[in-house]
Amino acid sequence: MKKYFINISLLLAIFVFQQCSLNEEPKTFISPDTFFSSPDSYNAAVMGIYTDVHNLWASNCMMMKEMFSDICGEPSASFEQAYPTYTNATEPFYYNTRDMWSRCYSIIKNANFILSKLPEDQKALIGEAKFLRAFAYFHLVQFYGDIPLRITPVESYADVQIPKSKQEDVYALIVEDLKYAEINLNEKAPQQGRVYQLAATALLAKIYLTMAGNPLNQTALYSNAVQNAVKVISSGQFALMDDYSSIFHNTVYTSESVWEKLFIPANGGNGLHNLTSTADSYRPIMVPATWFINSFPQGDTRREWGIQQTYQDPNGRTLAPFFQKFINNSFTDDNIGSSGSGLLNYTIPYLRLAEMYLIAAEAENEQNGPANAYQYINKIRWRARVDKDNSDQVPDLDGLTKEQFRDAVLMERKWELHLEGSTWFDLKRTNTFNRIQEIRGDALVHPIGNYNQTWPIPDTEITNNNIDQNPLYK
Repeated sequence: MKKYFINISLLLAIFVFQQCSLNEEPKTFISPDTFFSSPDSYNAAVMGIYTDVHNLWASNCMMMKEMFSDICGEPSASFEQAYPTYTNATEPFYYNTRDMWSRCYSIIKNANFILSKLPEDQKALIGEAKFLRAFAYFHLVQFYGDIPLRITPVESYADVQIPKSKQEDVYALIVEDLKYAEINLNEKAPQQGRVYQLAATALLAKIYLTMAGNPLNQTALYSNAVQNAVKVISSGQFALMDDYSSIFHNTVYTSESVWEKLFIPANGGNGLHNLTSTADSYRPIMVPATWFINSFPQGDTRREWGIQQTYQDPNGRTLAPFFQKFINNSFTDDNIGSSGSGLLNYTIPYLRLAEMYLIAAEAENEQNGPANAYQYINKIRWRARVDKDNSDQVPDLDGLTKEQFRDAVLMERKWELHLEGSTWFDLKRTNTFNRIQEIRGDALVHPIGNYNQTWPIPDTEITNNNIDQNPLYK
């Protein structure tokens, strides 16, 4: 891949220069070996890996994570490649499939390089780099299936052209990296936005749940998923927020945050406002499907607050329904337009406590049926009530079969976690892409099929790396 040939020492030099006086002019080129000479330089290098992580929630990548799922309705046709993606007509040269691939491998490239330079005694930083590498590989293997697996820096063009590895081998590395991270990361994050031990535990819970489902179907790992999720829940380090709306529209962590992306105002912002606002100044690619709006239980704040259906702008115009999670309504009211997205500094949850409850509920049900799983899902349903004292709103679940509970917890994930990057992943691991066919029907250019288990590998990678393309539309 071409991006492997970017000289990472340039990136590292930037970190050094950022700490210099603005009036100081660099006189010499700083080589990687010179840069890696102190704990501060090691730390700065690892922090640099995060640069590409939040780009996995950029517009092109969110088309894959959320828009091509059953919860989203028809996007703005003016948004270039969004509408073809919605209609199941993505091509290997589209921005979304190229960007997801390149951004993930950029994270891996930087992590591999830094891991090759860190001294063995820097275990916490090694764990941090391995966590981020695992996070990137998780996205790649989910979206593309079998992929080239790299754990060392690329030294020559010959190193680029390697064959794909099986998904099982990719997941083996992911688990190995996260287990190392869980043991060796700091117990507390050095600062918000960086990972730590329980973040690795939480991500492992999500990985195990995924591996237990389609396509690996390693069902014994449901036990691991429960254990890791319950470890996070019972740690005492987190607590569910009483009000669902208070989880969002924040600039710092809440008590529920396990790992989130933070933004610095005016230094690159959260672009999800631009992707979800239905005001005239925006081009939304993620809008709630009608069936999804109507699917919520009565009195569910995740709809009453989370999906605005009758919002009026200052001119009295009623906007089309929109997801509220990452909308700053003052931007809409002031008609700032899509250019204002760079100003939005609301955090983006990567992992939060509520998902651990839902993982525990799902995995426990798959192992043993619903008897001991109700405690986890009903905690989330109680929190979702507009009136906490009214048990008729989002009522507790009870008396379900294993199959009924399975369906219930998957819906609960859609209601609770929409727009947080798990919706397409859930469709894949539960092999329920037929939901898109049922809902969009004739709007699809190509019918849903087995090929939808993976996205097309970017055309540039097929050419440069000499690897086989994934199955395409038939």
